[in-house]
Parts: sequence; structure tokens; C-alpha cells
Amino acid sequence: MLASFISFTVFIGALYSVTYSATAQSEPINEQVSKKKILWLVEDKIENIDLLAKNSAESSTASYIENLIIQQLKKSPQYDVQIVRVTAPRINKMLITKDDVCVANRAKTPERREYSLFSDPQSFYLTHKLYRFNQKSALPSQLFNTKGEIKNLASVFKSLPTQTMGVAQDVSFGNFLDQQIKQINPENIYYRGGNQRVVALASMLYKSRVDFVLALPVDITPNEAQKTLLEQYTIAGAPPYLIAHFNCSNSQLGQGIINDINKILAKVYQSKDYYQAHKKWFSDKQLAGLQTFLAEKFAEKKYLDPTQ
Repeated sequence: MLASFISFTVFIGALYSVTYSATAQSEPINEQVSKKKILWLVEDKIENIDLLAKNSAESSTASYIENLIIQQLKKSPQYDVQIVRVTAPRINKMLITKDDVCVANRAKTPERREYSLFSDPQSFYLTHKLYRFNQKSALPSQLFNTKGEIKNLASVFKSLPTQTMGVAQDVSFGNFLDQQIKQINPENIYYRGGNQRVVALASMLYKSRVDFVLALPVDITPNEAQKTLLEQYTIAGAPPYLIAHFNCSNSQLGQGIINDINKILAKVYQSKDYYQAHKKWFSDKQLAGLQTFLAEKFAEKKYLDPTQ
């Protein structure tokens, strides 16, 4: 009887070791069955429709990489990823009040770091520019530095106090530009909300309903006729790129998710698709500048074109 019991025990042990990894063996079975829920917030806007179908580098950079991360987390035996569509104002509230929330494509700011955690870079954008359309006169020369850059945003509206700049509501433009926007008289700013705010702001600019728009170059897509009338200005001192990150709750679970996202990103950075996803939105000169920036700022991560 003892021999039979030992044989049975050995058989069960062998079966267990085949079925579960070494990590799983150290934890009770019922904990393995119960996956950790992740509420993956997706802003309810046009660009995010069919997000999980955007599995090609020909999609927008951010959407492609977000989908890739979601799919990898879904394959993990420890996570149950649930997509939740919310408005932009709800994102911050949920990150603050819940411990199982993540969202993509976020600028890392000091304010957000007080209540949430950020991953390594998700994607890179050419930084926001100031756009003007179909104007009859040039901007005053005193607004520019020797490089032809706008010295600062506030000076534009001190010089042109009756004019208005359109900006997207409930978003961060990165810490540098967020601080500059705070220095502008609120009467000179028109905030546009809603799930089509980016498209709406461009339309308002072309219809002269606002005098300026502060936007990412990737979001301004004029037609051939509009291109000849569109002016674009760089703001002096602004970082060359807006870096988007994955952003999760400041909790033990949130830190674990961020750690796993970073592991996935470390592999993605080396892929040709990561490079190609950015290449679509950068000119050759801009892409070369991005590669130099990555080499200088993130050399240890080796965010470089794997084809070179």
C-alpha cells in the first residue's frame, strides 16, 4: 500500500510540473485561475474606433503599439484585459481612484506622476507647433528669436490681444508647453472638447473661427489648396519630441503591469515594425534627427533603426 501511495504521489507531481511553470508551482492553483483584471481605458473618440484591429505598422504609431501591448498582455496567464471606453475627463479620475487602470498615449508630467506610474516610451511625435492660416499680414518681428522661432506663446497674445488660439481640452502638451499655456490670458484661448476635437480645431482654423491652433504636426493634414496658406511656427525651447507613455494606477498591480509593459517594449524597440511605424510620420531628415535624439537620450535602451 505504501509503495502504491508513493507511486501515485510521484505521478501526480509529474503531471503538476508539466501543467504549471516553476512560477505557478509556488502559488496556489486557485490564484492562478483567477486572473488580475486590468481596466484598459480608451478615450471614446474617432481615432480609437476598432483599436484592436490596428495591428499593422501602417496604422498610426500610437495605435499600432498600443494594440501590440494589449495583445501581449492578453496572452499572459495572469491578466484579464478589459477595454473600457471613457471620456477624457474620466481618465484622470479613474487613475486616481482605482488601482487596476491603465491607459496609453500619455505625456509624462510632474502632476500626473504624483498619482500614477509611467512606462518607458510608447512612441514619439514631432512636438506641437503653432499654426496660422490665410493671414493677410506677417507676425510682428519682435515675436521671433534669431532662429525664427516664437520666443514664447504668451508674447504672441500680448502683441495680438484680440486673437484666439484653439487647443484641445483635457490633454497635456508636455510640461514645457503646459506651463507656457498657463501664462496666456484665458480670454485668448479656446478649448475644444469632444471626441472629434482635433479635426474640429483644424476645421475652425481653416474657417478663421480661431486665429491660431496649437497642435501636433501629425494631427494637421491640410489639403493641397490649404497647404499654401498654412503657416507653422516652432516655439523656442520646446522639446523636439512629445514622448507618449503607457500610464497605470499607482498601486502594486499598476507597478507590476508597468514592469511587464517595459519588458515587452524592450523587445519591440528592436523590431523593424517599431521603426517603420515612426517612419510613416517623419521625413527622412526628421527621422535622422529622431535617431540621433534616441541615441543620446536613451542609449541604454538602444532605440535605433534595427535595419542599420
